[in-house]
Amino acid sequence: MIPKPCNAYYYGGLPFKGTRRKGRLWLEGETVCFNVPEGKGGEMIDLEIPFSRMEKIFLTRDNYYGTDTTLFNLTFRDEDGKSFTLRFAPVTLIPRRRIALQKEWFGYLTVALRAI
Repeated sequence: MIPKPCNAYYYGGLPFKGTRRKGRLWLEGETVCFNVPEGKGGEMIDLEIPFSRMEKIFLTRDNYYGTDTTLFNLTFRDEDGKSFTLRFAPVTLIPRRRIALQKEWFGYLTVALRAI
């Protein structure tokens, strides 16, 4: 089952200024798309990551911002072969739905990476 598009917070890992900014996460065919608008001193982030360029995904926990947040760490290579780890967290307002949403996205990305 393909996960629904959702809001996601960007927590760093890319050579862009500005962390913990709200963006959008969705799928287009065999591509994961992640967009964060420009603002708060940070640059615009517009990523389209094909499954074929993804290497691994794993979870970490972060309590830096005052809440116990589960972060997704998606490691991928760009066109030049340089490796990056995108740190993000899919979010919703209701905690139970957020946990279900995160399980759905993590399960889907894990299966997609195993299929490669």
